[in-house]
Amino acid sequence: MTKRIPSLNWLRVFEAAARSGSFARAAENLAMSPPAVSQQIRALEAHLGRPLFERAAAGVSLTEAGRGLLGVVGDALGRMEMAAASLAAPGGPPLVVGVSMAFSVGWLIPRLPAFASAHPNVTLELHSLLGRPETPPRTATLWIAFGPPPPGTEGEALFGERLEPVAHPEIAAQVRTLDDALAHPLIEVADHRRNWTQIFGGEVLPGSARVTYVDTTLSALSLAGARGGIALARPPASDDLVARYGLVPCLPDFGMRGVEEYHVLHAAGALLDPHAKAFLSWICGEAGKTRRTLDP
Repeated sequence: MTKRIPSLNWLRVFEAAARSGSFARAAENLAMSPPAVSQQIRALEAHLGRPLFERAAAGVSLTEAGRGLLGVVGDALGRMEMAAASLAAPGGPPLVVGVSMAFSVGWLIPRLPAFASAHPNVTLELHSLLGRPETPPRTATLWIAFGPPPPGTEGEALFGERLEPVAHPEIAAQVRTLDDALAHPLIEVADHRRNWTQIFGGEVLPGSARVTYVDTTLSALSLAGARGGIALARPPASDDLVARYGLVPCLPDFGMRGVEEYHVLHAAGALLDPHAKAFLSWICGEAGKTRRTLDP
């Protein structure tokens, strides 16, 4: 006998847990208790007759069956939410764009008023992407992420980056060599971890190095602005942030060109509506202007 469709609530809980990689974070996002989330997942697994998650002390990860289900469930829930938004908004649903946080705050947002002025009929809804790999919300039509496009996506390269040590002017004035830099904390984004190692040109940092880890480039630059150490700016995407926090370059001879780029992505084969096409065309044009600042 064919099994009936699983409970919609089970699927909603499954999707939240799969995207967050944690039952506890899913519970927080859904305003539920962690035991309730776990119970809903177990009920779905029992209904389907197979495990959807590998459980470990560090969190949970999807089994092969879970990955297959996520693709279907995420798409279906996203379509339902977009349909509901369309009914609730006579002018049409907003264009949901997921954006890497550093890119959003440091590059995109200062330019958005120009897009809004040129396209007053487009309502944007921005969502910040965190971590690596950066995962868009299921409702996103477009998303801007750093690194190579993952399978199942297509899009356009925007521009790359340089890595450039920056600090508060009082600290930067004290730093002329790499040895000088070791007198101050080196601020590193936890998901990147090896950027300062590359600046120093070895496999590990010198034993005297003091490292402060933060979770985003935004936090790293903010801490540097508070005289908390030396951070790695990521121009050109971070140029506005560097100026905002009053940071200046130090160690100008030790910057390096990054090997990856920002991309604006969408699902492979997706049919983009006129609003999405307008945003895609605009951002690629703006990125072209910025890309030229990286070229020799």
